[in-house]
Amino acid sequence: MSDANETAWTAEGGKAIPNAVNEGSEGAGFQPGDGVIEEAGELQEVSSPNRTPEEEFLAQMLAATGATNLEEAGLYDPAEVAAEEERIEEEMSPEERQAKAEHDALAAAFSMIRERSNEGKLTTPGTWAAAGIVPDHLIPVDFSDLAFDEIIAAQAASAAAKKVAEEAAQAAVADAVSADSGVEGVAASCSKADEVAGENAPSVDEGDSLDSEIETPEWKLDDIKVLEGKQTYLYSSDYMTDTYAHWAFLAEEGDDTLTLVENAREESRLYPRPMLAASLSSKPYYWNDEQIEQAWQAVQESGSYPDIKTCEASNGERYFYSTDYLSDAQAKALAEWYSVERYMNV
Repeated sequence: MSDANETAWTAEGGKAIPNAVNEGSEGAGFQPGDGVIEEAGELQEVSSPNRTPEEEFLAQMLAATGATNLEEAGLYDPAEVAAEEERIEEEMSPEERQAKAEHDALAAAFSMIRERSNEGKLTTPGTWAAAGIVPDHLIPVDFSDLAFDEIIAAQAASAAAKKVAEEAAQAAVADAVSADSGVEGVAASCSKADEVAGENAPSVDEGDSLDSEIETPEWKLDDIKVLEGKQTYLYSSDYMTDTYAHWAFLAEEGDDTLTLVENAREESRLYPRPMLAASLSSKPYYWNDEQIEQAWQAVQESGSYPDIKTCEASNGERYFYSTDYLSDAQAKALAEWYSVERYMNV
């Protein structure tokens, strides 16, 4: 192999990454066996059969960025990062280790709420325990208390910050009006008020890194909502609507009678239309025909829901509806439309 094709090495984190250049093969292009490419006089990363896939990937990343080492390219060796984190933790006091464990567990708990909400699922404190994210030094109920304390504190702090921002904005507008600064002045003051509000708005992310000295974590948790029933349920309003959360709550609580009643009333009120019975076989309920029939029998036998009735379309599909929002004639006509007539017009 010529001097132009000698392999150069760049050391990063104790691991050598091969780099090769070709300075003397003008117009030669790619030559089998030497793995060297020259393009417009720029140095290109060589492909070497002696590299591991990891080394090859890192070499290509370095070549693409023009960096000479991983740090310059904004890349980090996972082994080095893990070793550094281990070193920092070894230097911590027992109290600091517990604080870090709590912080990491809280981050996992809040992330789980959002991930499950995105999947259409509610989260209970028992979910955290089952997933094994409760710190070893805490029992599940104590960790749940800690998580709820953090949620309450974060939301209270956010509400206070928003109030301060709103008051500052109002004060800026009031000052402009009292000074009789005219339309342009008021508009400018309103713009200033918006700026003040933005400066006072909370903007703390939950992924704050911890240094060797553990600090009390601050979380952005305005999206975390709580539903109380037989259990306590949590969800993120960023990923699940309040309406869907309510239906998921009913499904978790297992009150089939109330589930049928509230679904029928909501469908009749909101759209308005009768509720297709088969819709209860979908997410989040997954009822079978027998369960739907049993719930309907329970509604009738209770005598507490006289507004809930049923009807069928000509194709046999069954519907439930509330006479508080639909007459019998309307429900029947709409059932026929949704099950039969609308398909005839396609």
